[in-house]
Amino acid sequence: MKTHVKEKPFSCPDCGKRFINESYIQIHQRIHTGEKPFLCSQCGRGFHTASSLKLHEMQHSGERPFACAVCGKTFRINSYLTAHYQTHIKDRPFVCGVCGKGYSRKGLLMIHERVHTGEKPFPCTFCEKRFASQGELRLHRRTHTGERPYHCSICLKSFSRHWHLKTHLEAMHCEVVAGFSRKKFPCSDCEKSCNSAAELRDHQRTHTGERPFQCSFCDKRFALSGTLVRHERLHTGITPYHCSDCGKTFAQQWTLTTHMRTHTGEKPYSCTQCSKSFVAPGELRHRLTHTGERPYHCSVCDRSFNQSGRLREHEKIHFGEKFDCPECDKSFTRASSLKNHFRLHTGDLGNKSNWSFSSSHDRHTSNHRTLVHIAAFLKHHN
Repeated sequence: MKTHVKEKPFSCPDCGKRFINESYIQIHQRIHTGEKPFLCSQCGRGFHTASSLKLHEMQHSGERPFACAVCGKTFRINSYLTAHYQTHIKDRPFVCGVCGKGYSRKGLLMIHERVHTGEKPFPCTFCEKRFASQGELRLHRRTHTGERPYHCSICLKSFSRHWHLKTHLEAMHCEVVAGFSRKKFPCSDCEKSCNSAAELRDHQRTHTGERPFQCSFCDKRFALSGTLVRHERLHTGITPYHCSDCGKTFAQQWTLTTHMRTHTGEKPYSCTQCSKSFVAPGELRHRLTHTGERPYHCSVCDRSFNQSGRLREHEKIHFGEKFDCPECDKSFTRASSLKNHFRLHTGDLGNKSNWSFSSSHDRHTSNHRTLVHIAAFLKHHN
């Protein structure tokens, strides 16, 4: 240990990490201060060092200068190529004492052994999750930051992982990308064919009902990891997608895309029956006003509706909470309807936005304060 301390005489005052050169400490301390002076000219992302920026810019340019002499695979970083070469080496002298799996490098064995020990030394700074390797942490952080560093050069769609981009190219652009051929993965339970094994696996969960991804905050489970990520943002409040025009933030990319159209005025979804156009595809339910179609049917009575939201409102008559009038025996399915009705008893209440009513299931608690308020109002105006 004394040898290492002697070789690295400069220590970080924040975490104690040691360095051989004082200038390295200044660079390292940017991790603690959050300083990122090197900015990408294409996307504006900041970096602690110039070398990190250079590597990032290769993701935009597609430059991968380090090629494997065995299989031709290319890499942005020489160390990635060095690690890749190990896949061609049959000699794996570093063997796991628990399961017998072999590795070409000791570092890879150490990461693997954490599967057995449960050690997760790399914590996420955004949530409470921990990871066994820095690579796993780096991929996880993108679920918080919204970073999508892998860009399709054909349609400009972006992805958080390299294999997501590869799958996209195989599925959507195989005709124009050399080396790709469209391979279909048929589902054994239905007639659907998928573009990748991963897509097929996700699809088959619609048949099996499997939901392997559980929320860290509640009991909900999901079939897709992406759905889990979006759901957990409801708990964390993280909104990684920022509007560059007004600064408003959103939890999902598509919500930001739709919002941006309020600035650009773009309305790409047009009604085929009239001249109206809309910012989101969901608004094409407008066409039902022309066709008279009412596809949403009540399971209790024979009423039908042209919008799912209107069906949900209607079903409250059968199943939903009731908002009870404290002055008479009438009840309502919506708080707004109760507010309108209550004016028949009291007259104009002035600033109606201050009034709130609780549903019948909790009227013995929070609704008590409202009743006292109403009683005082009536006494004062009688």
